[in-house]
Amino acid sequence: MKVRASIHLRRTALPILFAVLVWHSKQPAKAAVETNTSAVLKERIASAPDGRRVEISAVTPALNTNRASVTDSNVDHAEEVMKQYRKGLLNKGQAMKEILSALNDVPINFYGKVEDQFSNAVANAAVNFSIRIYNGTESTVKRGQVMADDKGFFSITGYKAQDLGLGPQKAGYVLATADTFFKYSHLEEHPYASDPKSPTVIRMWKLQGAEPLLGINQHYKIPFTAAPIYFDLLASKIVPSGGDLKLMVNRLNGSISGQNPQDWGFTVWAVDGGLMKSSEQPSITYQAPESGYHPSDMLTASSNRHGIGVIQQDFFVQSRNGQVYSKIDLTFGINSTPDGFMSITFGGVANTNGSRNWEATASQ
Repeated sequence: MKVRASIHLRRTALPILFAVLVWHSKQPAKAAVETNTSAVLKERIASAPDGRRVEISAVTPALNTNRASVTDSNVDHAEEVMKQYRKGLLNKGQAMKEILSALNDVPINFYGKVEDQFSNAVANAAVNFSIRIYNGTESTVKRGQVMADDKGFFSITGYKAQDLGLGPQKAGYVLATADTFFKYSHLEEHPYASDPKSPTVIRMWKLQGAEPLLGINQHYKIPFTAAPIYFDLLASKIVPSGGDLKLMVNRLNGSISGQNPQDWGFTVWAVDGGLMKSSEQPSITYQAPESGYHPSDMLTASSNRHGIGVIQQDFFVQSRNGQVYSKIDLTFGINSTPDGFMSITFGGVANTNGSRNWEATASQ
């Protein structure tokens, strides 16, 4: 356990030191490299070599159950380069080139399988891929295509780069996997590693028959009220009662700001039906859930990642006694003062035929 902890600390500290080096470089280089170091810890470094402060923002690495630790020879080399730079044996340009070569020039070995929503193999699918290279010498994107075999298996090997993006295609299917971007760079806290014995599954949705869907794109700006607000998603208007969604806002008197971060929120109901927070990306969800709906849901700003003034949530909605199935992105913005306007936006699609099918006759 002590060895694992030591490796983790080294992987954390090295990108921070590297970011300090980047900060001292010319502005164009800084912008290019910080894009690739954005997955390091969110931390303030108070003692940069010239006494100024450096702040590094973190982006949580994409979740993938097939991630694994990589060998540390590249990290060892990068640490040695940093030591030489601090001793004045290498200039900034040389050090950056060496570190990028060690940490971003990683062998791309990907082993995958294409399956449909029923876990059946998608035979002979064309898998388009893009490989992003940023190694201190070359900055480019290379594209290619491989074919899955008759059991859906495919592999991509023989490249060195920092990350890989996939886009499978086959007539009669659409992509149904959200995470098709894999980060191999050793600047990542958890670089992706593919296992040939356990291929990564890329899901595609086998189309069952498209239906006409109603597009939802509505925006409202209304004065604050604590009374119920009813929204008709099909008619695109606020109604006295009925419709598809009912919403009630809860906030205290007084202004809301960073200095006065009052808690606020709202409760949303499905009218004559139910709703559920989406655990999947709505744009790649082609059938409404059969069960799991709840009459209402409460959202608060304190638990929302968008900050004190905005709440955003994706919902699957069943309304009008099961005659309408919608998938919507609800964004609610509140003014800093109680007498200000509220901003409410709905985006998505609805099937008004009593069907759970979200396979659209036109692009969603």
